[in-house]
Amino acid sequence: MSIKVILADDHASLRKGFRALLESAGDFEILCETGSGGEAVARARELEPDIVVMDVAMPGINGIDATRQIIAGAAPVRVLALSGHNDGIFIRQMLEAGARGYLLKDVAATELVAAVQAVAEGRIYVSPSVVDTLTYSFLSTMRELQSSREKQQQLLDEIRVQNQELERQNAELERFTYSVSHDLKTPLVTIRGFIGLLQRDLAAGDDEAIATDIDKITRATDNMARQLDELLELSRVGRVVSTPITIDLDEMVAEVLDLFRETIATRGIRIEIPRSMPAVSGDAGRIFEIYQNLIGNAIKFGRDGVESCIAIGAERDGDRVTCFVRDNGIGIETRYLQRIFNLFERLDAEIDGTGIGLALVKRIVEFHDGRIWAESAGPGEGTAFWFTLPAAAEDA
Repeated sequence: MSIKVILADDHASLRKGFRALLESAGDFEILCETGSGGEAVARARELEPDIVVMDVAMPGINGIDATRQIIAGAAPVRVLALSGHNDGIFIRQMLEAGARGYLLKDVAATELVAAVQAVAEGRIYVSPSVVDTLTYSFLSTMRELQSSREKQQQLLDEIRVQNQELERQNAELERFTYSVSHDLKTPLVTIRGFIGLLQRDLAAGDDEAIATDIDKITRATDNMARQLDELLELSRVGRVVSTPITIDLDEMVAEVLDLFRETIATRGIRIEIPRSMPAVSGDAGRIFEIYQNLIGNAIKFGRDGVESCIAIGAERDGDRVTCFVRDNGIGIETRYLQRIFNLFERLDAEIDGTGIGLALVKRIVEFHDGRIWAESAGPGEGTAFWFTLPAAAEDA
């Protein structure tokens, strides 16, 4: 029994050649030829062939849509795609539409008879070169999917890190809010107390006591103003950002020491800078604040009766620079070496300060992706503050 075939191609000369090839094989009956997809659908429904040899690119309804409509019909008609396009998209679309095979026109002379025979019998036939294209397309799709999965995982990791950072910031904000609400009450309580004394002394006409009360109130308000200014500065770190530049630490430290020149000279403080320091990269204004705070503390917390000595230095370690400011002052108990970086943490209430300086320094160092820590053998043994900063490009 012969296999009934419809040939659908918009080139008449090709249809003629395909007909000749099939008829010469002797087992095929060509029911009709057509040059459009729409007519191929209509004739397939009318003639109910065993197979339609379908060109992919045709006027009107293309081969993909025509195949879809033929397969959806009541009669069990199979479609063999015949195309000049060895393209993964065309191949995939034709096979998804229901075609049972895909044959390239340039090999039709040798493969057409075998392909039509195989598809008509219910088997799948795909030209070897088409198989190569499908394999490449599949592998490309798999690579794209893998890349997409990796990008999705990277995005999820970034979101997870951002969420963790947000949780850390929220916890820090909660601690910050508590500390501010608690510690800013201290000067207010002082002011309220001395206002009461002032009222009493005014009523009594005690001029000396009145002057003392006013002085205490002034100091409390000055302290509160200083605390508010430093809190504002702390809140700006990470929000107000300057472009990173190369910073000569030798020059910067010299500028900071110049601010304390009078105090250093008056108190006879010895400054030691063993060697030239490497350049770093960062926000110059913020890094200046680090040294201003640490050197200022080293001066402030000197021991009575002992010549104060402050050593300042830095060493490069790969792409980071480890810096230090070390003194021979009053020292710190080991249990307080972490707490001193907390907001409003003051170990000696008798010494002037707001308890914000080291919290500010820590925030600035962390903003530069560095870390800071303190070392001390205990009271009377001095303290060393160590911190890391990015090395300048020419020093990295």
